[in-house]
Amino acid sequence: MLRHLLISTMLPLIIGSASIKAADFCTATESEVVNPSRLPDSAAVNNKSDNSISRNVFIEYGGPSLGIGIGYDQRFKPTSAFGFSAGLSFTCGSWDNSGWFGAYDGDSYTNVEFKGVTIPLEINAIFGKRASKFELGIGATPCILHRHEVNYWGCPLDNSKTEKDGSRINIFGTINIGYRLQRKSGFFLRAGMTVLIGDIDFSPIDGLFPIPNISLGYTIR
Repeated sequence: MLRHLLISTMLPLIIGSASIKAADFCTATESEVVNPSRLPDSAAVNNKSDNSISRNVFIEYGGPSLGIGIGYDQRFKPTSAFGFSAGLSFTCGSWDNSGWFGAYDGDSYTNVEFKGVTIPLEINAIFGKRASKFELGIGATPCILHRHEVNYWGCPLDNSKTEKDGSRINIFGTINIGYRLQRKSGFFLRAGMTVLIGDIDFSPIDGLFPIPNISLGYTIR
């Protein structure tokens, strides 16, 4: 009789306590799943990375550099097509008026050899939804060049000549068009054609002169 009384008294209490614990467990589990504040920190980091700006460091040959150099490029905003690039390069070469550039008339001839440092600066835009993009840019390349200029005249031309040496500041306008491989990170490539705009009295190139360019580098975030 006493045993039956204890069982009938304790059983409802045991069942009620178990029900309360099960309800608490379900509530806690639902709160942890639904509450967005409990998302792992890595999700926030990945979201931040998607909104960061891609930055390119590269080695460039030809184009706005007129030689070989290093450069840096990035977008103004994470989703913007527009950006800028800047670099530092070394160049050397020669120019004369016996070919494309000139008015060589048979009794005069000019040759210019130059070498120095250039600073290519550019505003550019890239178009395309995938990694392969079309690029268009416009800019200027200030440079400090040492020039050796020789002027010949007479018949034959080496009968008379004048020479002069000196360093001077020059500047070129640039128009760049080409292909760009622009990933979120990793290998970076661009290749195309640059039109240099200059004057013989202010740069070693007179008028418009096309020069190919290629850049190889790496994209970081």
